[in-house]
Amino acid sequence: MSKGVKIMILALTVVFSLVLVVNRSWAGDAAKGEKVFKANCMVCHGEKGDGNGPAAAPLTPKPRNFTSATEMKGIDDARLHKSIMEGRPNTAMVSFAKTLSANDIEDVIAYLKTLGGFGKMK
Repeated sequence: MSKGVKIMILALTVVFSLVLVVNRSWAGDAAKGEKVFKANCMVCHGEKGDGNGPAAAPLTPKPRNFTSATEMKGIDDARLHKSIMEGRPNTAMVSFAKTLSANDIEDVIAYLKTLGGFGKMK
């Protein structure tokens, strides 16, 4: 596949994902999101989403604690979506754009919102 085609596919994926975030025609499924989280995110973010996964100890900065209202202050769905899609610069958070489907990402976001820290502080 040519470089131009790859760039076009990536661009369309990003645009489609952004449309989904803005449109929000469906809410993710937290139960499905928990399974996706445990398969892909738990190693760093921990089983409880508290940032204490088995790979977290040597990481700087530490993985986000999704159970902490303080750490989740100002983090909305769009920010979570962007972080999952693109990763986070200067952290161990990698892009999952090629790993997770748009539905998987929505499901993970729905699950993260059940962990206690999301939306508690403005």
